[in-house]
Amino acid sequence: MAFQPYVRRIQLNDWAWQANEDLGSLTVYGRQVWWGLVFSWQCYLRDSMVQPQKLGQVVMQNGLFGVWSYRGHLWVSCQRATAQDVQNKGAKTKPRYEVKQQWWWEFSDPSIHGMMESMDRWMLGLKQQHEVTWSSLSKPKKAKTKQSAGTIGVRDNRHIPQWVKIHVVLRDKGRCVYCDESNIKLLEFDHRKAWSKGGSSKDPVNICLGCRPCNRKKSNKDWGWQ
Repeated sequence: MAFQPYVRRIQLNDWAWQANEDLGSLTVYGRQVWWGLVFSWQCYLRDSMVQPQKLGQVVMQNGLFGVWSYRGHLWVSCQRATAQDVQNKGAKTKPRYEVKQQWWWEFSDPSIHGMMESMDRWMLGLKQQHEVTWSSLSKPKKAKTKQSAGTIGVRDNRHIPQWVKIHVVLRDKGRCVYCDESNIKLLEFDHRKAWSKGGSSKDPVNICLGCRPCNRKKSNKDWGWQ
């Protein structure tokens, strides 16, 4: 008889997340199973939307069990269960996406939270709650501005805000989108649509990671992104 791994979703009232400034703690059935930086927890949540992440272990009445995060939920499993077993069990479970738990929430201006959520859901393959574009969030101005194509923002200045940089680094996984270079000394932030042609520096959709050689080769040409 084939081995049937034990995997079960933990109810929301059976686990709790508490944060104190930069540090947080996760308890399951009243027992601590993980603690660390709040930012690390947010990264676990994000990564687990597409792939199960093992957080630790918890002692229960009948033994020691593994604790996983997958699709925004927590799961408990037997010791022999693998990430694939958790993925198979949770494949049909509706994702739990809490927007205020996302890493970018406190880094971004409240006026663009809707756009950030829409873009985040799109990148994670989740159902959209609403469709928001950068242009729909921009306040009308008396002076004429150059409009851009698609959802890429209008031209502003060359400065790239810190929250945009953080979003781009995590989205592009610390690698050049053109050649996959990961040497941090060679990586730079690049404009999808060149700033000289009106591309925004404050719209994450228009910014990507590129290595110095690729950026020099690209110059102000609009290539590399589909």
